[in-house]
Amino acid sequence: MTRKDYVLIAAALREARSNYSLPNVAIYHNGIDNAAHRLADALGRDNPRFDRDRFLAAAGVQS
Repeated sequence: MTRKDYVLIAAALREARSNYSLPNVAIYHNGIDNAAHRLADALGRDNPRFDRDRFLAAAGVQS
């Protein structure tokens, strides 16, 4: 994968996270955050130079 792919994935996660304004927003954010962390794990295994913290920040998720 390329940096462009990582940026695209992070942007999609950030957008998904921002689309929820329901009373139970924390439940949805937790699910998206969990998915972002699992993706970061997989991307890190695929590319040893992958910057996990940078990806999660771009996705709007706490590292």
